Amino acid sequence: MCPIDAHPLTKEVLNPSPSRKQARSKVTVPYPVFPDYKWSARDAWKCLGMILVFIFVLGFIIAISQFFGPHKWFETGFGYFIASILFFVTALLTAAYFARTKSLASFLAAFGLDRKPSNYVWFGIVAALALRFITNFILTKHWMKGYATGDIIAFRHTIGNERYLYLVPLLLAAFFEEPVMRGFLYKAFRGSYSMATSIVLIVGITACTHWPQYYHSWPAVVCLSSLTVVQCYLREKSDSLWDCIFCHLVANASGLFVSGLLR
Repeated sequence: MCPIDAHPLTKEVLNPSPSRKQARSKVTVPYPVFPDYKWSARDAWKCLGMILVFIFVLGFIIAISQFFGPHKWFETGFGYFIASILFFVTALLTAAYFARTKSLASFLAAFGLDRKPSNYVWFGIVAALALRFITNFILTKHWMKGYATGDIIAFRHTIGNERYLYLVPLLLAAFFEEPVMRGFLYKAFRGSYSMATSIVLIVGITACTHWPQYYHSWPAVVCLSSLTVVQCYLREKSDSLWDCIFCHLVANASGLFVSGLLR
């Protein structure tokens, strides 16, 4: 009987159905997923495999092209620029394909490019600058063997306007690599694995793509690995990929002048 009006209660009120119980309970999602794009680690591994195939194909084409012309065009600023853009575009289109995006709008939404940067972007910028200053300070003091990326070395040793063609891929890397690495691969790994496992996998991929720096000195290992963890943390906390892009851009651009400031 109802304690208010003394009317008999129905069976449905006394024993609510599971659907009503579920509607009343607060639904919690352990990890946010896009309604139209539910990615898993399988999508990430397929994407990585296809990118690896494209790398071998592009490398073969570049190697064959060295036999034509009076010089090795790949070693010029123009050749380096063309090869970098081809790799960037190929990797981005491959990620967009395995992400099952069918339009520019769906691509921007799924990869987190249709949102403004969040407040976490300042954490990413400060962390990138801090890591850059710490590692470059160690290098300027000659405490450990130094390292530098090939594009910066080529920029400093090339004469004329051609030298700036080496900087364009360095600055554009943030706008191409982040959609692939954090926009898709990290999200896909998180669809199947824990946060720690996903970060370890992304750090491993970073080590492979930046192996010359990793192999050359341990400051590169510390700086690049720490920066990768920071970027994955930004992707975990923010729905906007622009936080990761600006963090990456500041890290690359600061490499052009931090050593000079410290000296």
